[in-house]
This record gives sequence, structure tokens and C-alpha cells, in this order.
Amino acid sequence: MNKSLTLAAAVATALLATGCQKAAEEPKEDAAAAPPAVDLAAEEQAIRNRSGEWMNYANSKDAASIANGIAAPDAVFIDDEKAYKGAAAIQAAMEAEIKEAPDAMFSWTSDQVRVAESGDLAVEIGSYNFDPDGAGKKPAIQGSFATTWVKVDGQWRALTDAGGANAAAPTP
Repeated sequence: MNKSLTLAAAVATALLATGCQKAAEEPKEDAAAAPPAVDLAAEEQAIRNRSGEWMNYANSKDAASIANGIAAPDAVFIDDEKAYKGAAAIQAAMEAEIKEAPDAMFSWTSDQVRVAESGDLAVEIGSYNFDPDGAGKKPAIQGSFATTWVKVDGQWRALTDAGGANAAAPTP
């Protein structure tokens, strides 16, 4: 009888140890520890809204708000084959453009916004129209752009922006 009791105790101990080991190997998922799911549609709309804000600043000739509020602190904007790095350079370039074309009007459309699953990086691709005199006497320029957006302190900011006039179709 002692042998049976000893054998039963050994089997019970082995099963208990196996159960404890399995519990240690397969931790239960803690819902509180999982990061919240990113609402990609809401983030896309937030970027479209920021882009609209940017257009409003451009048309009100507010270079400071673009350079210090829309652009990320380490932003690089490329315009007319020149790169402007940082808020001071971006603001100076925009102020020079305003002096050169004080009546210019901008409009653009976000054709596509792709937000990373992480919700902190996105790319906006679109088309723009630049009317250098606002009255339409000079021909408007149509082009395309790409902007990379990053979250900085919970707010979308433009990290890079580059655009260019669309190439004219070849004449037959």
C-alpha cells in the first residue's frame, strides 16, 4: 500500500509541476497591457485637417505659423530644387516668396493619406494649384506634392515636404 501511495504522490507532484510550468510558459494576455488600437481613419482626417490649416496659413501669408506650428522642429522642405532645413530657414524662404508674389494664392488637394499602423507616421500625396498673382493674369502652375507627417507631442507636424510643377505634355 505504501508503494501505491508513494506512486500516486509522485504522479500528482509531476502533474502539478507540469501544470505550473505550463502556466508559466503561457501567460494570459492582459487587456490593460495591450496598447490601444489606432483609429487610422481618425488620424487620416486629422492630417487632412492640418493640411487645410497649412493652406489657410499660406493664403494669409503667415510664414511663422507654418514654420513653427505646422513644420516639425527638424523639418526639411524642398522647393524650387532647394532644401530648407529647420524652422528659421523654412520661415525665411516663405517670407521671401511672399515678398516676390504678395498676391499669390494656393490650393491643394490631398489625393491620398496613408497612416502607419503605429499611428505616429503618415504620408500625404496630392496635387496643388499656385496662382502667382491671385487675379489669374499670370498662368497658374499645377503640380504634385508629397508630405511626410509625424506626431510631435500628440500633434501632426510636417517632417518633409516636396513638390514640383507637373511636366507639360510633349507637343506632337
